[in-house]
Amino acid sequence: MLRVPVRPSEFLVGKPIPFDVYDRHGRLLLAKGHVIASAEEKEKLLRQGPERNLNTDERFRQAIGTALKVVEKADEPGKNTIHLDFEELRLIPGTVLQLQLGQEEDRYFARYIGALRGKSVIVDALERGGLPLFVPEGTALRVRGSVGSYAFVFPSSVLVNASRPYPHLHLMYPMDVMAVRLRRSERVAVRLVAAVVSDDNQAFGGIILDLSVGGGLLATRHPLKVGQRVQLKFKLEIAGSEIILAVPAIVRSSREIEDRTLEGAKGYGIEFVELTPEDTVALMTYIATVQTNPALTG
Repeated sequence: MLRVPVRPSEFLVGKPIPFDVYDRHGRLLLAKGHVIASAEEKEKLLRQGPERNLNTDERFRQAIGTALKVVEKADEPGKNTIHLDFEELRLIPGTVLQLQLGQEEDRYFARYIGALRGKSVIVDALERGGLPLFVPEGTALRVRGSVGSYAFVFPSSVLVNASRPYPHLHLMYPMDVMAVRLRRSERVAVRLVAAVVSDDNQAFGGIILDLSVGGGLLATRHPLKVGQRVQLKFKLEIAGSEIILAVPAIVRSSREIEDRTLEGAKGYGIEFVELTPEDTVALMTYIATVQTNPALTG
């Protein structure tokens, strides 16, 4: 489950909170609908490091938004890029795409509706500030997205801006898609501080020393048993965004580690279980980012 810190501006005195609020350990602090009565209550709440779950749209937008930073470099061919036909992406309706209009810096999100091979790609109409955005026909744009193990980009333009039976855009069908493979099996060396909760409800700390989409190596002074279930919570910083990942895992192995800074700690191989698609995209993106910039390992 992906969580993010609650911003002060999201707590409005005298207004109901539109989401459940949790503490750093995932315990419910306030239920959705609670009304913050005073500035003092708000300040006290903020001191507890409140967090909230990302809703489905936000999860996809944040995970994919950061994933697309990886594919920015795909605009220039290189050894890490491949060329695909659009059909090879096998996009499904509802997939979130990111559109950049012309030379604008702003990026817009739209959901993929479908495509007519060789004719057009159909997406939801764009919005700016919650209001419909009119995009003139002929407007050049770049489309970016993430699907399966690929992050991709292709140039296009607006063919039709339609309003019926609902607002949507027909985009020029791409002849070539440039993609970067986000490998699930890649393992990278990291040093991520993790909060761990065992199946007997004990909370303790640890350091993740290597990471893949399937799991990693956890160093901790707290003894664990092979087969034991734990939950790990750790922070990923990707392209200036902070994502907090809280995932269940199973201890699969144990071994000694050689690290003077972790004296007394033992290493445990952990397998992530019950990952959501958003968790998977976030992990693949972080790993790909670390591979291109090892300084971001935490």
